[in-house]
Amino acid sequence: MMEPTLRAVVFKEGDWWIIQLLEYDLATQVRRLEDVPGEFRRLLLGQMAANASLGVEPFYGFSKAPRRFWTMYEQARALVTPTPLEEVENEVAPRYEARLAA
Repeated sequence: MMEPTLRAVVFKEGDWWIIQLLEYDLATQVRRLEDVPGEFRRLLLGQMAANASLGVEPFYGFSKAPRRFWTMYEQARALVTPTPLEEVENEVAPRYEARLAA
């Protein structure tokens, strides 16, 4: 069953901003900080669509992110207000939230 809120920690590594999902060990990257919200949504919806096309539950087979990312998240500030994923066609659309670790 998919988590009701999907969280990510955002941090800079070299020239890239890394977006690391916590509930599922999945990540993406962007060059500009202002691109984080859109890329986070794209990552979630894209993975959910890929799993749906295979006929499996969203994020099937992914384990939780390593503890170091959870610690970064706990010490970070909010970057994206928790927002529902409106495009999801199920009864309980998950919400997503990202925090900036700087």
